[in-house]
Amino acid sequence: MKLVCSKDLKIQLQERLQKFEYLDIVLVERGMKFQGLAYVFDSNNIEELELYLESLERTSRVLLGKQGDRIYKVDISHIVYIEGFSKEAYVHTLNNQYEVKEKLYELEEILANYQFIRVSKSLIVNCRMIDSLEPLMNMKFRIYLKNGEFVELSRSYVHSFKNYLKMR
Repeated sequence: MKLVCSKDLKIQLQERLQKFEYLDIVLVERGMKFQGLAYVFDSNNIEELELYLESLERTSRVLLGKQGDRIYKVDISHIVYIEGFSKEAYVHTLNNQYEVKEKLYELEEILANYQFIRVSKSLIVNCRMIDSLEPLMNMKFRIYLKNGEFVELSRSYVHSFKNYLKMR
């Protein structure tokens, strides 16, 4: 995010809008000179600006993931599965793993419209990254993923998983 505004307002907004800093957007205060594509905002209506940024964040197709000391934008189409523990969640892509700040239940909500489904208490899988399924004993399934790994579909999630994939 890039801010083009008065110096005093910039200091105020940098702190207030810090959670949106990864968004690829230019914000320009009305009356400031800027050439290019930008969102022009009125300094008297910062709440409206925040609402707009929140709507952009909800429709964003990236998650922020931490790896070591660096923070990366992770395109959700590259996510194979997400693993959740008590306070952390880890996003697994074809080649990397990232820690994300969101809890597993929050990620489940965020990604529900992008073909992600819960397969166990601690796992969410990207349905586009499923390579094959293997039925196991006790109504369980093994899900083979495109990154070469597999995960278990627990019994309590079999019904919703089959419905989602329109299986019998």
